[in-house]
Amino acid sequence: MTKRSKIILIVVLVAAITALLFTLLFNMGWIRSRKGALPHDEAKVRYPYSQLSPTEKALYGTLCTGIQNYEEKIKLPGTFDKATYERVFLLVCEQEPQFFYLDSVYETAELMDTATMRYDVPKDDIGMMQAEIDVAANTIISAASAETDDIRKLLAIHDGIAEMCAYKDGDYQDEAYGCLAQGEAKCEGYAKAFLYVARKAGFNVMAVTGVINGTENHVWNIAEANGKFYNIDVTWDDSVQYKGHITHTCFAVPDELFGDHSADLTAYQPPVCDDDTQNYYALNMLTASSAAELPSMASTWLGDPLMLEFRLTDDAVVQDVAGKLATWSEMRDAVKVTSGAMSYRAFMDENRRVLVILPS
Repeated sequence: MTKRSKIILIVVLVAAITALLFTLLFNMGWIRSRKGALPHDEAKVRYPYSQLSPTEKALYGTLCTGIQNYEEKIKLPGTFDKATYERVFLLVCEQEPQFFYLDSVYETAELMDTATMRYDVPKDDIGMMQAEIDVAANTIISAASAETDDIRKLLAIHDGIAEMCAYKDGDYQDEAYGCLAQGEAKCEGYAKAFLYVARKAGFNVMAVTGVINGTENHVWNIAEANGKFYNIDVTWDDSVQYKGHITHTCFAVPDELFGDHSADLTAYQPPVCDDDTQNYYALNMLTASSAAELPSMASTWLGDPLMLEFRLTDDAVVQDVAGKLATWSEMRDAVKVTSGAMSYRAFMDENRRVLVILPS
């Protein structure tokens, strides 16, 4: 055998061995585990996704691509057991609000290499509906872009969504479409709308499913700003009890003051929210350390004269204020100066130590 022939033989053998190794690695899942994973720029704004294993990330990304393409049968990047598939599929449903057309009804088997999707909206209608969502989202983002700080941008998004929507039943009450395009939603619709708009604006944000006071199902958000994570519940700040006014009791709240919200940890572990310096009241110097300070703060109120809100520094101040509200002549006089109203209704959120006053 000539030297040239030996070289050719070696090259062929190396190529064959490389191809064999690649096939083995792919079939064993070492490479397949990464096929389908989200690009870095998409992954970095999806905190729950970061907690998935490489194979789960591949499943998540593959499902997203298939749903985006309106595929009824999606070939999965491997074989998955029922529990893994179900957890990742439900995470996609919770964390990808752009799939408002996806039916939450799903099929499973003990082992799955193909997923069957069902859709609630005809394919030809999706483009028009998506355009409606984006018109609303871009309007909110445009207003938020005037703010120079990330936390204030999130605050503008919070207020924009609350202004655009009302808490009520609707055909898409649990989707971003219902909140942003139709102006009617329940908690899941509010949370998905905030998720959609804030993520579109570049924020690392997530939906959090759980319960309120240990019993009632609920959905809210956590968003990252300036390197810290914050609880945000637009639904509660747009409560019907406030008569169409937007409060900020649940904006940028730390876990310490969010104990009535309990997250479901089945899908992922939410990040710790431990900063209490960026809430609405701290940003706008609306925190009172004693009941005596409040009438003066109310009489110089510069916001909406038909809704005043203040944070109190501790539980002792909360109790002191609560005991005065029924016969508090100084506060009644201050509210009259601000709004011209002769009386007011007061709401005390003791969990977050917030007093909301509606002149009447």
